[in-house]
Amino acid sequence: MIIETRNLRVSFNGVEILRDISIAFDSGVHIVLGRNGAGKTTFLRALANLVRFDGDVLVGGRSVKKMGRREIAMLIGYCWQNPYYGFVEATVEDEIRAITRILGVSGDWRIVELLVPREYMGRDPSTLSGGEAKRVSMASILVADQPIWLLDEPFTYLDRDGVEAVVNLIDYGRRKGKTIIVTLHEIFYANLIKPDTYAIIDGGTIKFFDRWSSLSDEELAKAGLVPRGVICDTLCGPRGLGVQS
Repeated sequence: MIIETRNLRVSFNGVEILRDISIAFDSGVHIVLGRNGAGKTTFLRALANLVRFDGDVLVGGRSVKKMGRREIAMLIGYCWQNPYYGFVEATVEDEIRAITRILGVSGDWRIVELLVPREYMGRDPSTLSGGEAKRVSMASILVADQPIWLLDEPFTYLDRDGVEAVVNLIDYGRRKGKTIIVTLHEIFYANLIKPDTYAIIDGGTIKFFDRWSSLSDEELAKAGLVPRGVICDTLCGPRGLGVQS
């Protein structure tokens, strides 16, 4: 499932946030890098038709502007940064089942197994910690098994077990042929999920877009991001975590 933008532009109160973005993503894992405030979240929201924009966003060749909310929800799973946003049900299990009931789908419960420990199921979502809520929030959206996943800073709030769960989730989605777009401002996490491509947003435009193997420290530095070499020195050395870049 291909999702693409054509001359995408977004403005708020006369301030241009995104301008003239034309890019396409096919099945696989793709990261969108950028410093805080670069426009990454706005970009994902535009892909999901959650903000007003000029230009166009096409999913499978069709404009999202011509789709209803239900159809978009069937095609695109958008996971926002705030893990508590949208919780309305009394228990975690009810929260996760809500989208399958609304969309009339059976869902993929392997996604839930990867993200949410069974002991969470009977809890009130409002009692969850930030990391617990993050895992439940993602599961409550992606259980619908959409072909396109938009993950906005998915590692925020997570401890080591949570990070491992999300890495396994992304790997599972890749093996199922999903189109997965992940926004990040920390390059470390990109090393864990081993993306196929990267894009760097800076100043509201796509500055770089290429295969992951082509990413350079110079590109990262120009966009105000920590170079890969610095992270590798810290994490891959003899006293580091052994993460490979």
